[in-house]
Amino acid sequence: MARKIRIGPVREFLEKAKMQTYDKMKLAISDMHFTNAEIYNRFVEDVLDPALELCGEQKPREVKDERQEVGH
Repeated sequence: MARKIRIGPVREFLEKAKMQTYDKMKLAISDMHFTNAEIYNRFVEDVLDPALELCGEQKPREVKDERQEVGH
């Protein structure tokens, strides 16, 4: 369980980086910088997607406070 809790922030960071990279790729395409757009695309495919895959498919569930479950 501890491993999933530590991976959560990493997964969020990678997802945010992926979205920002897609935004930069769209901007590069609109400015007709196709070489840069391809570089951004390859970064997503070669770096970010494999890293996200290593983090696993599921996001970690929130840890509930034991006092709430017992009813205190």
